[in-house]
Amino acid sequence: MTKNQFVVGHCTQAWVCVLLACIFSIQASAETSFDLVIANGRVIDPASSTDAMLHVGIIDNRIVAVSEIPLSGTETIDAKGKVVTAGFIDLHSHAQTQLGQQFQVRDGVTTALDLEAGAYPVAAVANNISDQALINFGASASYASMRAKVLSNTEQPYIFFAGKSFSFKDAAFTKQMDEAEIARTMRHVGLGIDQGGIGIGLLLDYLDDAVSDGELEALFTTTADRRAPLFIHIRRGIAGDPSGLIEVIELAKRTGASIHICHLSASAMGGIDNFLELVDEALVAGVDISAESYPYNAGSTSIGADVFNRDWKSIFGITYSDVQLAETGEFFTKARWDEVRAEDPGATIIHHYGREDWTQRAMVSSAMMIGSDAMPIFSKKIKSHPRAIGTFSRVLAEYVRGSKILSLSEALAKMSYLPAKRLEGVAPKFKRKGRIQPGADADIVIFDVDSIRDRATYDQPYSPSTGITAVIVNGQLVVSQGIIVPNVFPGRIVIGG
Repeated sequence: MTKNQFVVGHCTQAWVCVLLACIFSIQASAETSFDLVIANGRVIDPASSTDAMLHVGIIDNRIVAVSEIPLSGTETIDAKGKVVTAGFIDLHSHAQTQLGQQFQVRDGVTTALDLEAGAYPVAAVANNISDQALINFGASASYASMRAKVLSNTEQPYIFFAGKSFSFKDAAFTKQMDEAEIARTMRHVGLGIDQGGIGIGLLLDYLDDAVSDGELEALFTTTADRRAPLFIHIRRGIAGDPSGLIEVIELAKRTGASIHICHLSASAMGGIDNFLELVDEALVAGVDISAESYPYNAGSTSIGADVFNRDWKSIFGITYSDVQLAETGEFFTKARWDEVRAEDPGATIIHHYGREDWTQRAMVSSAMMIGSDAMPIFSKKIKSHPRAIGTFSRVLAEYVRGSKILSLSEALAKMSYLPAKRLEGVAPKFKRKGRIQPGADADIVIFDVDSIRDRATYDQPYSPSTGITAVIVNGQLVVSQGIIVPNVFPGRIVIGG
């Protein structure tokens, strides 16, 4: 490589070449001054199969140079001995609050999206962040919120922020629609996409009895016509039953809809091998399908969720003593369960129904990405599932450094490049994310591969991850030496279209 060449991997994507030739026209040389330089780091970019000691030059909010030669910058971060890679993209985070972002950014997340539940109107995803966003954020358009609008003319823009004022017994989650109501809801689906929704969030399991076959077919057809993916919490049957997955795959085959399966391993449980085979077969059949999982063996939701109106003990293979009230950490008795369900149906619970071997089999699947399913965090006084705090560090500590079932590059691809690639069609801005290449957004995480680890536990969830030394969002340093930089809020909403 000559002195003035960029390292751009294979430059197989036209957007990279166009940006290099037409936008920047800047050569990476010792004489060029950058706003920020990351020097001497082990740069890993799964998108281009790059894994080498390189220097990264940033101007404004973009990566301009990735070079073998040293670069000069107004500010320099010495990343010697550290990994430099694209910031993690969390496809499934309900932690769209200022406190939630504080923990997620220390876990290496630079973009957190609520694609399972979503928001409607989509801009409501910013309500709890306002102008103090540390990281990028966004949402799908919430189908449950659209049903609430049509069936009861109520505004419930963000289902998982409802708290005590909202009940899963409301019409949105219980009432079947007639043809006219379905037609009205499909118009809202179009509006949600036009507003910038990154696809449609479909909490199908929460809507189990409410959504008819005809309504579901209409939704799949509408999103297929609009080329917008569905992010689906599939229906649950008895533990390991694949019928919910088969249902959405068959609909996708019939309509041409694009589907993403949320927390697949948590839905599959002991049926994980069958679920993974079904996904692989669907891919071979031409279905546009993807999936994500989290690296924990317990799930979390609201105690009032529809699944608990069914035979949940058979569905999850557990009983009351396997479920915790997140707020206090206490495990339930039947009497306490009935009390909390009646008085506080929005209360968060943690149900321990997974097994490590199921989790690991999902992790190694080539079809799988990483999504935290982080629950909302408003106060440290109320406990939460640790996945909101430590998901991405846990993958690197447990499955790369620990059990070694994933290579470092494989894990990073699942956390950055593959999520970005999945979202490019509905949100073209993601063509610039998940990559360490000239022209890419300067969303970057720097960490020590030998020491990175999660510290959050079920009993002590608010212990931030360690080993992440720096996080850069839109070209600005947000985490330095593991500490959040004060009064820096570079996060921006990311929309579709």
